[in-house]
Amino acid sequence: LSSLRRAARALSEVHRVSKTAVWKWVRKFSEKVNVKPSRMFRSFIALDETCVKVNGLEYWVYAAIDVDRNEILSMRVYPSRNALAAERFIREALKYCEGKPTFIVDNAPWLKQSLEELGLQYNAESFR
Repeated sequence: LSSLRRAARALSEVHRVSKTAVWKWVRKFSEKVNVKPSRMFRSFIALDETCVKVNGLEYWVYAAIDVDRNEILSMRVYPSRNALAAERFIREALKYCEGKPTFIVDNAPWLKQSLEELGLQYNAESFR
C-alpha cells in the first residue's frame, strides 16, 4: 500500500478520510516545511522515532535531521519499530548525503544494529 493509502486507512478509523485529503494535507505541510533537501555533504545526522497511536494501533514516525543546518532530510511512518524499518529509513536519509555522515541516535538497539550493518559511524546518546 502507498503511504497515503496507509495514512488514510489509519485515520479513517477515527474519522472518514480520503487518500486525496491526506495528499492535500501533505502538500500543505510541505509548503511550510522544506522536506525536499538537496544532496550535499552533511557531517551529523540525528535519527529518532516516536510512537503515534491511532485508535489503539501504534505507528512509528521516523525523522532524520541535519544537525548543522537544522534541516529535515526525511520523515516516514512505519507500522513497526525494528531493524528492518530503521535500515529502510536510514537508506532513504542517505539519498540526501554526500559521503558518510556520522549519525546521532539514542540507545535504540534497532537503530544501532542498522547503522552497524550499513557500515556507518554513529554516536549513541541518552536524551532523557
